[in-house]
Amino acid sequence: MNCNDGLQDALGFKIIQTGKLLLKKINADFQSLNAEITFEQMGVLYFISTKEGEDLIQQDIAEMMNKNKSAILRSIDILEKKNYLVRVKQNNDRRSNIIRIAEKGNQILQKTQELFLSLESIMNKEFTETEKAGCTFVLDKLRNRCNSNCEKHVD
Repeated sequence: MNCNDGLQDALGFKIIQTGKLLLKKINADFQSLNAEITFEQMGVLYFISTKEGEDLIQQDIAEMMNKNKSAILRSIDILEKKNYLVRVKQNNDRRSNIIRIAEKGNQILQKTQELFLSLESIMNKEFTETEKAGCTFVLDKLRNRCNSNCEKHVD
């Protein structure tokens, strides 16, 4: 018996394979924006944009994105150097800075949103609303189960 028997039919395996292919497509299209940043760094920028109006510090961003603090710091450093983000010193705490999106960051976010909506439209052409709703339901349920299982194993 082959140890891969049935693996390619497993839901998790199909999700991972599809996710990798989607990420490959998105990365290729993302490079066409000439943003000079990685897709991962764009994720940090996008996340910060969703929290507009909130005073976010590096630690907050790392925790909410489930990333380690040093990886977030590297991304923030690069994004700041390329003028996509700014650090604003807090008057009451010299050790932490509030992270905000700069105008250049807003511009690339707009271009990225247009790109993703275009890709979404192309990829969804072959699906009915019922199929999309069913897929979304299943993925949301799996994500919630994974999140609750991860929380149970945190010591």
